[in-house]
Order: sequence, then C-alpha cells, then structure tokens
Amino acid sequence: MKKEYFDKIRRIFSGFPAKSKLGKKGTAAVLILILGIAALVLSELTDSRTASADTAETTSENVNFSDYTESLENRLTSIISAMNGVGRVKVMVTIASGSENIYLRDSNSGESHDADGKSNIDRKDEYVIVDDGKGENGIIVRVAEPEIRGVAVVCDGARNEAVVSQIVDAVTALLDISSARVSVTPMG
Repeated sequence: MKKEYFDKIRRIFSGFPAKSKLGKKGTAAVLILILGIAALVLSELTDSRTASADTAETTSENVNFSDYTESLENRLTSIISAMNGVGRVKVMVTIASGSENIYLRDSNSGESHDADGKSNIDRKDEYVIVDDGKGENGIIVRVAEPEIRGVAVVCDGARNEAVVSQIVDAVTALLDISSARVSVTPMG
C-alpha cells in the first residue's frame, strides 16, 4: 500500500526538476521536505485512530463487577422504594459469572454421500478472525451481561405478604431470574 503512494508521488514529481530553477539538489530537498510533512500528518492520523481504538477496547474489557452490581442495586432500590408500603429499602445483588463475549461465527454446511448412498449433512462452525494490526482477534457480536446469582431485599414493608409478593414479582421481571433467587426480609 505504501509503495503505491510513493509510485504516485514519483510520477507526479518526475517532471518537476526540468521545470524548476532549484536544480536537482534543491528539488530533492523540497521533495524530502514534502514527504516528511506527509509522513508526519499520516502518523498523527494513525496515532489518533489507534488511541481511540485502545480507549474503546480498555473501556469494554475493564468492566468492573462491583460497579455493575452497585449500579444494579441502586436501580432496584429506586424501583422498590417507589412501591406502596415498602418503606426503607436495602438491596444486595450477587453475580455468578462475569460478562461473556459472543463472537461472530461463519457456518458452512454441505451434503455428502457415503458409499451406501446415504446423505450426510456436514456442518462446520468457524470463528471469524481479523487482523487488527495488534494481532488476530475475533469479531465480537454482542456482550452478554453477567449472570445474576441472587438478590436480597431488606425493607420495612416485608412483614406484609402483598408487599413481599410485589417486590418478588418486580425483581424477577426486571432481572429475568426465578423467584427462588430472590429473598425479601423485614428490616430490623
């Protein structure tokens, strides 16, 4: 790719010494100066792209589980405390596993026939790998959220069965977990 650019530049400036009053040495100096400036501009462009890509990678890779659970607990506390009859609320969320990257796969399937004439369907799944300049990596399609192990809710209104039922229903619906993973107890 770089060779193509240098060839183009060479063709553009091939007639330059004949038209210039600088002579061959002066023309060479001007060309070197122009190439140097072009190299600086290109390096600045690639450095800024690399820096922004590094920032995005670091941000997605360094998902802090305590930040994730704290955010989830705050959001649940906000929702639950807005319910009628709940009173003061404290929420704790535990996580069973971290987030999971789901990578792009290329599925190839074909039909083959064995010696008896029976057809067999062959299927191959391969990850799509790209070279991003830092090495080969898979393409992330989506990031699955961490799996929630359980939720504990402590509140003033937990002595009332209707309030407990509302809290369990809300938590199970919001987090898509079973009611067996939700504990609601009175604040003491």
